Amino acid sequence: MEIVQQTEKEIVLKDKLSSHLFELLFLVPFIAGPLFFISIILSQMGVIKASCQRVEPTQVNCQVNKSKYLGLIPGYSTSLTRVKEAKLNSQEKKNSDGDTYFDYFVTLVSQTEKEVVSWWDNHQEMMEMVVKINTFINYSTESSLLIQYDRRWKWINLPFLAFPIIFLAAVISSAYPSSYLQTLILNKSERQLTYKVFSLLGIKTKHYSFAQIKELILENDTDIDGDKFYRLKVVLPSENQNNQLKITLIFDSDIEKVKKPANIVADFIEIPYQDLSNK
Repeated sequence: MEIVQQTEKEIVLKDKLSSHLFELLFLVPFIAGPLFFISIILSQMGVIKASCQRVEPTQVNCQVNKSKYLGLIPGYSTSLTRVKEAKLNSQEKKNSDGDTYFDYFVTLVSQTEKEVVSWWDNHQEMMEMVVKINTFINYSTESSLLIQYDRRWKWINLPFLAFPIIFLAAVISSAYPSSYLQTLILNKSERQLTYKVFSLLGIKTKHYSFAQIKELILENDTDIDGDKFYRLKVVLPSENQNNQLKITLIFDSDIEKVKKPANIVADFIEIPYQDLSNK
């Protein structure tokens, strides 16, 4: 944090936004990537409805509606008049390993040989759809047929959906320490310390009297590269009586840049700081 406002009655310290911004920008690709894959998978997880109406004994009109994103958003809609039959088609493809596999899809064919693609999935289910439609067209006396094919929670989709969700959760968990900002306000008139934390979960505020401040400590430490740095901490009572809440007010590799605000804060709250920087 740094002192952003200082008057005779109040001192305000806030986190440096720039210190968090770089870390958050670094994580953007790791968040955007899983979100992109989740979006693609969810776009395929919808409901397909095929509705066929018998207009005349030998004339059947069909309409197919497809939704996406768990059925919440309408997808494509297509219709065909004078439907003659439904056909099962296959398309040969190769995966990244070079192995051959087939995509199966259903098309509706009109009496004028016009074809429209209706839906696709595994061979058995597509074959069942073809049989139902052709039975309705050629043998049934019913006036209408409604087929609903729910692709929202197909087991084949869940592993592909689970992996990016787990990865995204791990990234967000690692980003959480960088995604909150602290503000500490010292009010001399009320002799009160206000501590605010702005995070992804909302704003959390705590109030302490100056009398509750246990210690003000200036200490040193080393980072992972072995470089020494200094920080000023205020020690407050925690909700857990066996622990203490330690808040870093100032952090810098230059001890003079820590000592100056340390003296300002110590004089303001009338509590001398303990200098442990040489230990």
